[in-house]
Amino acid sequence: MEKHSARAKRRLALGLLAASLLLCQQLHSQTFAETLEALPKDDIFFTNNDAQFILKIPRVIPSDVQTELPNFPEGVIFNSSKKSDYISSDGNAGTEVDLWFTFRQTGSYTFPPLVVYIKGRRYSVKFKPVEVYENPRTILPRMIVVFDNGQTISADAKKTPTITLESDKAARFKVYLQYALQAQQFAWNIPKDSLFREIERYAEMNKPRRSSDFSTEKVPVSYFEWKPFATGVTSLPEIRMMVTAYSGRSVYLSTPECIVTVVPQKKDAQSAESSQEESVYAYAWSESTGSEKTKKTSAVTPFDCAQIAQLRSLERRSLFNLGKVRAERIAAERAAGIKSSDNEVNYYLFFIIIGVNGLLVLLSIIFVLCKKRFEAAVIAIAALGMIFFSALATNAVLKRYGVLVGGEISPIPEDSAITKSAVNGGSRVQIKEEVQGWYYIVYNENGGWIKKENLAEIK
Repeated sequence: MEKHSARAKRRLALGLLAASLLLCQQLHSQTFAETLEALPKDDIFFTNNDAQFILKIPRVIPSDVQTELPNFPEGVIFNSSKKSDYISSDGNAGTEVDLWFTFRQTGSYTFPPLVVYIKGRRYSVKFKPVEVYENPRTILPRMIVVFDNGQTISADAKKTPTITLESDKAARFKVYLQYALQAQQFAWNIPKDSLFREIERYAEMNKPRRSSDFSTEKVPVSYFEWKPFATGVTSLPEIRMMVTAYSGRSVYLSTPECIVTVVPQKKDAQSAESSQEESVYAYAWSESTGSEKTKKTSAVTPFDCAQIAQLRSLERRSLFNLGKVRAERIAAERAAGIKSSDNEVNYYLFFIIIGVNGLLVLLSIIFVLCKKRFEAAVIAIAALGMIFFSALATNAVLKRYGVLVGGEISPIPEDSAITKSAVNGGSRVQIKEEVQGWYYIVYNENGGWIKKENLAEIK
């Protein structure tokens, strides 16, 4: 009886020992499995591009490792896998499993666990979740406008965004670029019936970057202030950029489409703003120097302005006495205390350039017909140069200019405009538009309306 009892105790002890060993082995296997994870090789994955995951298994040779692939989400294509030896940083050998995929769509992806058999034992290994973005070779840069109140305007909106502003009240917004390497050119049109100015220019997008430095972050380009005066429905000021895409090609961008509704300003806000010492619009047109804040009326007489406009018109139409007329105009400007500005484009020189250009083209054709290739190439190069100058001259000739006689600049073509600013006479300005006795002019990057009688047009 005692022998039977001792034998039972030994069996119980052996069973407990075997159970303990099995439990320890399972705990070790679970702990070992938790240390394994298939990690993405790159921080960012792109569509239609190779995406690699790496699984490193320490202290195991490749022949002891087998993998079983799960069912991957739609839009994910498994390409291939490879096992190889690797040496860890502590000098231990192990197995590296590389898996390559292709993603057809953008989005966040979480794969089912990868089944790995190590020395016949089954393990479930997690894939680290990844974010897949549009391939930089195909993605187009975006311009994004963000107002100070947080409203965002972008071109990829499902419907045209709308925003409401108050007239005669400044609204500020920041322009961002996304999916672009560099901003090459940056310009904007001055909106009519409003004041528009750049507050700050950021240097980040002016620095060239490599195409490998992909980022989804919005990069600020410039900070603007816009103050519309006329109520009604309008659009955002037109801002134009030429940017470099990640594909390397240049892309033209403009302000995203947006419906802007300008409503009358509230009376309390309007009275508070009009009580300031000097309006922003008046400041933009002020030509005072130093710390002088008061507005000055023109010291140049209307006769002086009319004479200068007439001399500038002669400068456009004179041929043999062009130098004499130009010198006379400059002398008249100096006598009136006006700083001389750009010279006028002479019509006769313009037609001479066009004629020479046509003659060069004709000579090039003649040399080609005579099989004189070298002479034809030289003449063709000269013709291309003349075509370039012809384009510049045509652009200059088509622009309208005038000489300010004096008077007041208004944000809208109405005598009832609340905000006006007096300007000195004698300045040469560009005429952009003519509406019922008013000219819309541009001078020193500012725009406004002036009565027709207060400007002498250069014809």
